[in-house]
Amino acid sequence: MTRLDLIGSLALVLLITPMTRAQNPGSQDAAGTDKPINALCPISKEPVAPSTETVEYNGHTIGFCCAGCVKGFLAWDEARKVQFVAAALAESHGPNHADHHSDITHDAKPWTEPYALDICPVSGGKLGSMGDPIVKTYDGREVRFCCGGCIKDFEADQAGYFKKIDERIVEDQLRYYPTDTCIVSGDPLVEDGEDIAINMVYGNRLVRFCCEMCTREFKADPEKFIKRLDKKVADAQRKAYPLDTCAVSGKELGSMGEPLEMVLAGRLFRLCCAVCEPDVKADPVKYVTEIDKSWQSVGKFMPIDDHAHADGG
Repeated sequence: MTRLDLIGSLALVLLITPMTRAQNPGSQDAAGTDKPINALCPISKEPVAPSTETVEYNGHTIGFCCAGCVKGFLAWDEARKVQFVAAALAESHGPNHADHHSDITHDAKPWTEPYALDICPVSGGKLGSMGDPIVKTYDGREVRFCCGGCIKDFEADQAGYFKKIDERIVEDQLRYYPTDTCIVSGDPLVEDGEDIAINMVYGNRLVRFCCEMCTREFKADPEKFIKRLDKKVADAQRKAYPLDTCAVSGKELGSMGEPLEMVLAGRLFRLCCAVCEPDVKADPVKYVTEIDKSWQSVGKFMPIDDHAHADGG
């Protein structure tokens, strides 16, 4: 490396470091304190450990339960980090403080999951068959296409294509749905042997309700009820989970501490650490396909019939 290259590299480090950096014990954030703004780790949701390094982000100190979660947070996109900071400030200072940060919360993205279907909604072709899928977001909801040519057709009839996507998601995720009671009220979804549930797809996730009133209550605070649904999924699938290794790294579960659990497309994923979570979200089709095969090897959650879903021709 030449002297000029070395100087350029050092300058780049100096430019990047003030934005997001591991903070040494005893240093202070812009508010004059090194105390984290969050009580719970943004990745594991476990209590922040005082001995773990912190990260300074946009003038605020973020705490974590372990070093692995620090890496997980740094892998988040900017919108997700901003949303977490706004929520942490609102929780630590109360509703009046949250009002002062309305400019932040308005920019935060609504809750959503990656598009985990393995087909293009327009052509009906398998994603990946024409190279890496193209990822687009519509009203905060992710969609993936086999090629750029399908995007124009989709945007000309978004409502029609979203209807078909939702039908596919309902059929796909229904076999994994963990409860026969409403996620809001707790009332039964089956009456006299008949399924009476209202199926709704929110942010690419199937949610089932007993009545329209519960759908309105859900929409007022979707993340609250998604967390409740995630817990039910994890509790139901953990008992017979078909893998004893991390779905991403292949390392034995428990070899790096308590496994991290995440839910995507109604499936539980048990990972060796928080660093693996972004990989599942970046390539959901790969990991959903693999976990499906693992479940099917033990005779559970059989695949749906694909014959009626090709839509492109």
